Amino acid sequence: MKQRTSWALLLSLLPGSVLEADTVALEPSKDNTLFEQANGALSNGSGGFIFAGLSRQPEGLQTRRAAIAFDVSGAVPAGATITSATLTIRVTRSISNELPSTLHRLTADWGEGASDANGQEGTGTAAQDGDATWVHSFSPDTEWDRPGGDFVTTASATTEIGAVGTYDWSSALLADDVQDMLDNPDDNFGWLILCDEETFGGAKQIASRENTDSPVPVLEIEFEPRDTAKAPVATPVGLALLGLALLGGAARIDRRRGMPA
Repeated sequence: MKQRTSWALLLSLLPGSVLEADTVALEPSKDNTLFEQANGALSNGSGGFIFAGLSRQPEGLQTRRAAIAFDVSGAVPAGATITSATLTIRVTRSISNELPSTLHRLTADWGEGASDANGQEGTGTAAQDGDATWVHSFSPDTEWDRPGGDFVTTASATTEIGAVGTYDWSSALLADDVQDMLDNPDDNFGWLILCDEETFGGAKQIASRENTDSPVPVLEIEFEPRDTAKAPVATPVGLALLGLALLGGAARIDRRRGMPA
């Protein structure tokens, strides 16, 4: 029994062993739309849709940007290594062809209030206390450093979004974002979704976390836990080392029986 136990221990310590990855799928902890307007009066924190892109509204309410966040540290164990991340959304209304759409890491916290626009919700409604707007991160008292949101200009991921349907963002940079959100939860403010802001009428309507008729956004995270009870899978080099250990054990047993080694 002791011999078998020692070999099992050896196997668990072999160089190059790998651990099976786990996967979690998260719905947003909050989402909202920033409607371009000089005084920051509009929002849609509790609406069924978020929006990204350039509207065709005639009254000058043009650009929309969708803010979205996920509670990564509440679902992934501390110390885990993020191996991949994919953000999936459902576009519920679109009148344009495919346009580039990017995810940008937000660098300031923001709010989702009780505002809930009517109809297709594309023009927003009066912002409520705590809502994010084009001007405010938390209406009415806290403003972004710059109108339209504070975010990293380099995109974490890019995809083409066209007609009604499901779309994904996934990249190594996106996985890096999620790793940092796990390791530094106080700096997890989510992402801003930007859709081509030069194509008139290219704005996309996207199901929000409050939507009850369409699939809501989902962030799928694949990770390797720091501590796991799962058995490691040995590499060829590790198996070779194990084989040498087994042969050495067999030789010692033969010698004790008086047989030549």
